[in-house]
Parts: sequence; structure tokens; C-alpha cells
Amino acid sequence: MTREHNFSGVFYPKDYGQLNASIQSFFSLLNSSSVDSKFLQMVNEYIRDKKILSFIVPHGSYDYSGYVSAFTYYLIDKIECQNFIILSSDHRGTSPGISVLEQGTWNTPLGPAQINKTMAHNLIKKSDAGFVEIDSLSFEIDYTIETQLPFIQVLKKDNFTFLPILQRKQDKKTCVQLAKVLASIIPQDEKVILLSSTNFTHYLGYEECYAIDKKLISEISKMDLDSFYDNLKNYFRYVCGYGCVATAIEFSKLFGNLDVILLKHLTSGDIDDKKDSVVGYSSILIL
Repeated sequence: MTREHNFSGVFYPKDYGQLNASIQSFFSLLNSSSVDSKFLQMVNEYIRDKKILSFIVPHGSYDYSGYVSAFTYYLIDKIECQNFIILSSDHRGTSPGISVLEQGTWNTPLGPAQINKTMAHNLIKKSDAGFVEIDSLSFEIDYTIETQLPFIQVLKKDNFTFLPILQRKQDKKTCVQLAKVLASIIPQDEKVILLSSTNFTHYLGYEECYAIDKKLISEISKMDLDSFYDNLKNYFRYVCGYGCVATAIEFSKLFGNLDVILLKHLTSGDIDDKKDSVVGYSSILIL
């Protein structure tokens, strides 16, 4: 099957040249900051020899979250990796639980991106019956994974494949189970990057958003699912992909990756200066 770029012109530019220029502008802005660029260069020294890495990355409109996403993709640009798993929560609620696209291509204005058929097949094969379902409809109407692909395409051109997963069930048990299955399908002797996508606090005031996001990021840094879910009780309604974060935590632990680095955090209020109701965006690395 071919999934078209259904949300181009909404969350990111529809024109090839404008889209490429938009993404390059985020990297240019990042490189213009000596503090940010030196910080990421330092982080890069720690990840060179890692086979498995996980990132938490936002999925807002590029106008708002693109710069924060660039911190993740700046590091990905330094890594020789052709295998990506892109995990996001199901925003429409149509997924049976865990949904996957089994094969084909996903088009963006920059061209087609190839779905990793082997990893998709193994994900289904190694899961309990009914745990993972082939489900094209949920992907057609959800934008979150689509927003990641142009960044990867700018960096890797057509030299990558990816496994798209939508996660509607975000309870702790499901996340642990999904993490174990994902760990079991990693190709031997190949690098793999997991991109777990979520936005953080939604539609609260600027100061309150920062306070809640600070608590949530602190919980992520503990790499403890019990603590994460205990503290999430008051905040889960504000964080769309909390289960994707939990899956990334558990997946990373299975490979001995226990260190968490906050790469960048901003809110929409930092972009448009409208601070009555903001959304939080974070790039986070687990290594």
C-alpha cells in the first residue's frame, strides 16, 4: 500500500522546496547558538558506539515544535543508522490497541519512505495473537508519524526504512509487553533508533505548563515505570503519548540504556508569545 502525505499543508509545508527549507532553517538556527550546538556535540560523543538509541520527540506543527524536534534529528544526522521505529499514540481512537502498517511506502512531499516489511512481519509474528493488528485506517487519519518522516528524509534521503506503530492502549502492562516484542525484533548487528512521539502539557498557562513538564521529565529520568505511572495519575490527560514514553523507557532498559538527557524543552508560548494556553514540546534522549 501507499500512504499519502495527508497532513502536508497543515502541520508542515506541502511544497518540496519550502519543506526542505523549513527543516534546514531549524538546523541553521540551532547551529547559530554556540551553547546549543556545543552541547549537542558533547552529547554526540556519548552515542557514537551505541547500537540502540531512543528519543522522545514532539509532533506539533513545525512552526511550533520543529525547532525542538531539530535537537533530536541533529544527533540522528551524526549516526549511521538506516532502521527506525516510529511510535506514537493513536489520536483518533480508531486503533484496536497496537496498530502497524505491514508494508509499502509512505509518501511525503520529499518522496516515498519505505516501510520495513521484515520488522513489521516479525512484530506480528512474535506478539501474542491480537496484540498487534494490521490497521491502515488509523494511520490514514493520524498525523503524528507523518511529521517525523521529512526530518529523516532530509538527513538520510532514501537510505532508511521505518516501522510505524500507533499505540492506543497506553496502560503499563501494554507498554511493557510492547517493549519486549520490539526488543525481540531488532536486526542483529544493526543500529536501530526508536522515536517515541508525544507532546507534553496541553492548553494550560505558561508557568503551569513548565512546572508540570518539569515534573514529568524528572519522572522520565528515573527510568522507573511504577514511579512514572504513579505520578502520571494527575497529569496523564495533558500528555497525549505517555504510553509511548513508557514503552521507550522499558525498551531502553532492556538494552541497558538507563541515562536520560533533556535535549530541549519549549512551549508554544515561547514561539508566539501567547501564554494563556500553551503546549509543551520536548526532545529527550535515552542512552
